[in-house]
Amino acid sequence: MSKYLIAILLSAWSISLRAQVAEKLQQLGMENIQTVTEVNGNTTIAFEDNVYRGTYRGIGKAIKAAMEGMYGGNLQMVVLEHSIPQLCITLSDKVITEYKEKQITIGEVYRQMGISYDTDEAMEVLKKTHRTLNSSAGKVDIVVYPEVKLENSSFDRLYTYYVNLAPAVEMALWKGAELTAQVVFPVATNLKGQYKKIRPGVIALSQEFCFGKGFLGRVTAGNFTNNRMGAQAEMKYRTANGRLELGAMAGATVQSVLTDDEGWYISRKLRMNAALKASVYEPRFNLQFDLQAARYLYGDYGVRGDCTRHFGEYAIGVYGMYTDGEINGGFHFAIPLPGKKWSRNRGVRVRQADYFAMEYSMESWGRYADEKMGETYRTRPDENRSNRFFQPEYIRYFLIKEANK
Repeated sequence: MSKYLIAILLSAWSISLRAQVAEKLQQLGMENIQTVTEVNGNTTIAFEDNVYRGTYRGIGKAIKAAMEGMYGGNLQMVVLEHSIPQLCITLSDKVITEYKEKQITIGEVYRQMGISYDTDEAMEVLKKTHRTLNSSAGKVDIVVYPEVKLENSSFDRLYTYYVNLAPAVEMALWKGAELTAQVVFPVATNLKGQYKKIRPGVIALSQEFCFGKGFLGRVTAGNFTNNRMGAQAEMKYRTANGRLELGAMAGATVQSVLTDDEGWYISRKLRMNAALKASVYEPRFNLQFDLQAARYLYGDYGVRGDCTRHFGEYAIGVYGMYTDGEINGGFHFAIPLPGKKWSRNRGVRVRQADYFAMEYSMESWGRYADEKMGETYRTRPDENRSNRFFQPEYIRYFLIKEANK
């Protein structure tokens, strides 16, 4: 009888502990929360941050909240995006106890925690739970994206430009799936044709996959930027520490453009593009080096190299490329827009984009422009080098920096 009583008490204690940690994260607004507390008191929890701008800010808030809900045992946290595991953070019972007793600061917690892309073991533990708290499925964001382009590609004017506002409806569907529907409203431009018209932006359905052992995949179909419509598949491999990433991409698209004569015109000519990619992260100076060899939209083959410096949520970089005998280069940046936190208490939330991103190309005339060299497209409106950046050493570095302010 005593054995059964002990088992019941342990089970009740486990449920109570699990509920406390999950409740702390739910109070922050975290979504897709899953928790397992084992008999030895160790707790594994998964969560998704759709509240705080960037990656490290919400993770820091979640770490502090989860430790407050712990009463013994080690803590293992999986950071999700669209319910797909991105990071695993581990904290020992000793570190948690010392922090709660104010023997160490939160900065020391960040220094001593484990953080990596290796989520396989933690996700195996989380298979024991079938309950998800505060699911993101079906919740809608209306996100207003600013679009600016500046190009010196003609002799009759110094620059061609456009400024647009491009609101997008974004909705999580099931695990790894997202629906995006965007409309572009022109604000100012000295271009003609579709640039003066209200037109479709990114209208796409994407599905992400986690294959384990560092492999992730993504398939997207729909209407993309740069007047392209079709499908694209991506695959990447990341080492546990995130210092090396290898990837490949292939796409098949047709032209999709708004015309005066035919309205929304979709061509029949299929164009193929593909790329092999490699990325190296240097943590001392927070430098990201990207190299790709690609077949671009209009049949030219080339290589491109990027060097990006991360200053917290700011990312500033330069690039150079060589394609079919032509050389080009330029710079790009992503800067955070006002609004560090966007609570989502109801089914629909309206907010502005987290970042403004732009790329400037030095070569935009002559053969390079006439033959449309180096042309590509984006499959989602928020692609930049700050958004969705889960690099482990980057997150640790800037969490510590924030704690020391």
